Amino acid sequence: MIILDSQLISKESKADLKSTWIIYKSHWKTFLSLTGFMILAYLIYAVLDFVVSLIGIAPLSYSEYEYVGVLAIITSLIVRTPIYLVYSVVVALLSVLFMVIPALYFEKKEIISWAVPYKELKNNLKRYLLAGLLYATCVGIGFLFCIVPGFVIALIGPAYTNKIACSDMPIFKAFKNSFQSVFKSPNLWPYIGMQFLAGLIYFIPTLCTRGLGSIITFPLLSIYSQHLAYNKGIIN
Repeated sequence: MIILDSQLISKESKADLKSTWIIYKSHWKTFLSLTGFMILAYLIYAVLDFVVSLIGIAPLSYSEYEYVGVLAIITSLIVRTPIYLVYSVVVALLSVLFMVIPALYFEKKEIISWAVPYKELKNNLKRYLLAGLLYATCVGIGFLFCIVPGFVIALIGPAYTNKIACSDMPIFKAFKNSFQSVFKSPNLWPYIGMQFLAGLIYFIPTLCTRGLGSIITFPLLSIYSQHLAYNKGIIN
């Protein structure tokens, strides 16, 4: 369903707190439903893990491992690992939708209703899975090598997500193109500086509210990151 709004913010407009807040107010239900699905995913995971422990397949907590045998530990890993992997993939896919929503908003020039991102994910599930695997692998390897390379690769996140969501560009080409868009941009350092400042503004209220504030601050950060990428010419 397409929802029109007289206060649509164009991608050419200045990325600031005011425009970010206007976009958020137009999408707060969409972001809230996404947060709800993430909470639901965690509850399902927690219940499954508890049931596995309750029927004696695995210890209830890791502190109990010292009282069980090696066979029980191996059995626990065999049973719990697939459940955890599925949960991790689901959470990762839902998390990237926080960035996909503003990307689609700027691309389609319309308010994105709550059902749109899930349809996008369903119709392009393989693409998102492979794109996420490539990005996570590169970031992970980057952090293993003195941490800094991981942060460097992480900077292409907004541009990479945009190209995956808003174009048919092949995944490897989208990754390479995003890297070039960021690090060959004449606005590289202003972009990095504003992203760092935005991250700091996100981190402080999130920390002060013990994570509860992220229900609002994380969508705001996602919106601003996409808008800033357009403003600095990172996304053309």
